[in-house]
Amino acid sequence: MNKILILIEPVEGHFSPFVPLIRKLVERGHKIVCITGRVFKERVENAGASFFPLPEKWDPGDKEIYDFVPELKKLKGLSQIKYYIKHIMFDQVPDVIEVLKNVLKDFRADVVISDTFMIANGWITEMGGPPNVRLSVLPLTLPGKNIAPFGLGLLPGNSFFSKLRNNILNYIFEKIIFKDVQLYTSEIREKVGLPHYKKFFAVQGYEIPNLVLHTSTPTFEYRREKFPPNLRFIGPILIPLSKDFQTPAWWPELEKDLPVILINQGTIAKNYDDLIIPAIEALKDEKMIVLAVPVKDGEIEDLPENTHTEPYIPFGNLLPYVDIMITNGGFGGTQNALAHGIPIIIAGATEDKMEVAARVENSGSGINLRKQKPSPVTIKKAVKKVISDGSYRQKAKEIQADFAKYDAPTLAANLVEELIQ
Repeated sequence: MNKILILIEPVEGHFSPFVPLIRKLVERGHKIVCITGRVFKERVENAGASFFPLPEKWDPGDKEIYDFVPELKKLKGLSQIKYYIKHIMFDQVPDVIEVLKNVLKDFRADVVISDTFMIANGWITEMGGPPNVRLSVLPLTLPGKNIAPFGLGLLPGNSFFSKLRNNILNYIFEKIIFKDVQLYTSEIREKVGLPHYKKFFAVQGYEIPNLVLHTSTPTFEYRREKFPPNLRFIGPILIPLSKDFQTPAWWPELEKDLPVILINQGTIAKNYDDLIIPAIEALKDEKMIVLAVPVKDGEIEDLPENTHTEPYIPFGNLLPYVDIMITNGGFGGTQNALAHGIPIIIAGATEDKMEVAARVENSGSGINLRKQKPSPVTIKKAVKKVISDGSYRQKAKEIQADFAKYDAPTLAANLVEELIQ
């Protein structure tokens, strides 16, 4: 039995991929302590781990992230990413390091695992703590030759000019646009007694972990000349069938010989006017079954006859019935859909969503609308095109076959055990 400490950003999209991994590690006899937000306490304990809370200062609780950090709502694109990096990723590090030190006094962990944004686990290793593992739950943010900087949603360079453009942009990002973030990183590292990064923070951040477990595959990620030697692809973490799910009254409609269109706007960007309402309007007169998830009861009135809303449906139960997913581009939800061979219509411009959209476009598995708020006309045209053009479904099926080669929780557990040994 090994002792494993897990540190998770208190956001649903970061927490949920850890649940299957925690269950797998507990199943193998390891003792787990999980540090995350208080709203996840019950789920941590149900998975078989012990819970320890993050400081309230960094725990949004029941609040949406945009209500907890209202400055984020005012920003988009690179400005939003820079604010998040500075004032969430890095500002929380000194406090989280103190939490880690306190837990490690009584729980002498053999390894610390964290998600993409909880970088304190790598820094605690630099301070003499146990080895660390990053579970990468976003598209790769690592800069690379011919690959545009993260946050622009640009495709990799294929021509001479697009490669040149992307490489120039990488230089500009590192030396000019993110220079203030690099300096800010140095200030935080000084505060905790660590030396400045010798390389760009986006590069060195991938070098510090002993192991980076990326929850995707090379088929869905951009091709690179080389990946870091500590990076392993483990495939997407899929949401399984829930035996406890109580089907709503309309569920038998899914058996009809009609296309089923899922509109999914994720757990952070919840302004229904962005995607859900325009998509419902676009498809209201179509011979289709339209499902919008997550939407709380009564939040959208006067629904068309062909449309249903639900606050939650486990993807493992729903996706086998879905023909097309319209989404704002959550990384986990998008890959879960592709794991069922479902083509994607994607519209996102906040957080990491423009990068997920670009990967969908690059893979040929869907249509990138390149807008956060597409019009009903644009959405309807995209749906019609996906239905009439079988290439999108064919590419989605190819990704499905590739994803099926991976068992993410098992691969992750194997690699963590190898690192401990």
